[in-house]
Amino acid sequence: MSSGHYLPPRQGPYPPDRIPQGWYMAPARGATTILDSTLREGEQFAGAFFSLEQQLAIARLLDVTGITFIEAPSPIASPETRRTVHALCELGLRAKIVAHVRCAVADVQAALETPVSGLNLFYGTSAELRTFSHGRRIDQILDDAVPLIRRIRSAGRYVRFSAEDAFRSDLVDLLTVFDAVVDAGVQRIGLPDTTGIATPRQVEELVRLCSQRYPHAGIEFHGHNDTGCAIANTVAALEAGADCLDVTVLGIGERNGIASLSGLIAQLYLHHPELLAAYDLTQLAPLDHFVAACLNLTILFNMPITAPGAFTHRACVHTKAVLRNPRSYEVLDPGDFGLMRHIDIGSRFTGRYAVGQRAATLGLHLSDDEVYDLTQALKERAEQGSLSQEEVDAFMHTWYEEKGNLTWER
Repeated sequence: MSSGHYLPPRQGPYPPDRIPQGWYMAPARGATTILDSTLREGEQFAGAFFSLEQQLAIARLLDVTGITFIEAPSPIASPETRRTVHALCELGLRAKIVAHVRCAVADVQAALETPVSGLNLFYGTSAELRTFSHGRRIDQILDDAVPLIRRIRSAGRYVRFSAEDAFRSDLVDLLTVFDAVVDAGVQRIGLPDTTGIATPRQVEELVRLCSQRYPHAGIEFHGHNDTGCAIANTVAALEAGADCLDVTVLGIGERNGIASLSGLIAQLYLHHPELLAAYDLTQLAPLDHFVAACLNLTILFNMPITAPGAFTHRACVHTKAVLRNPRSYEVLDPGDFGLMRHIDIGSRFTGRYAVGQRAATLGLHLSDDEVYDLTQALKERAEQGSLSQEEVDAFMHTWYEEKGNLTWER
């Protein structure tokens, strides 16, 4: 994003006595909200497809989790998409259904003919997108966007305007666009890191600038993960003043996807727990597993909270400390997410403390020397390959019955 230009002074939004009839001022920035775009951005993930039944089920799960906004594709995309948007609106969810819509008359009209709560308008503002995508100049973008924003507001719908590829856009161009759309009545401006090029510091600087320049408009952030910074950038946006954060389940989306819901929740749980008061965190795992099943995916090993090994402890130093006090190596409490921790002792890295604890759980009464001998025998067996919990338990029972005389074929 270019930043070496003179920044024009902000003239400020229309005062109340100058707002034409049918308009109203965007509300002051309020509570932080999460927008889930699994049904829109998520289906741009390579090979993704959700049936109508799956989309409705995902929306219900998002709603019981506590998500504020559920983003749907533009109703003009296809007749089936239009039917899906209607079906989503008819679910009667607490979450608001908003449509992701181009700044085109036909697209806006198609969205207004559905019961969506609002429209999320977008327009590419970078030189790259203006040259190779839509071919419009900044003044032409405003000629398209401003009348549509006014039309949406006069229809009584929520409207956000997002400057696609904001972080590769010239700063003066970007602020020129935002000045105009804020004056036209948008309730939020969107700052998408469309190509994942931004760093957390760059996100913080731009969000803070816009937060100060547009105090009566909300700010939405949408961060792609091309360079691995999506979650970090989303948290940076929050802490700089963004009040709407975009995510998808499992982080699925175009190319490398965007910030994952579980990843953002993990950060909020630790650093901004007050923002999670209205969320049911026990729904995260069922939600992630359902979407993974819909797409025939395996949840990645490093997915926060819901990865298969997210709360599994293996090395002897770790297992001893966790068995004494879980907080020694856990900053997230699995119980708060409806999950359980697991102590993996079926490896060559296992230790006496964990082995002794497991033996006691199984009702095997061992002296300290016997625990040591059992541990050595188990480690020797694990040199041939890791053991499952069932295999570990069977090994322990057999070893106990034979009191250390057990030998294994090599």
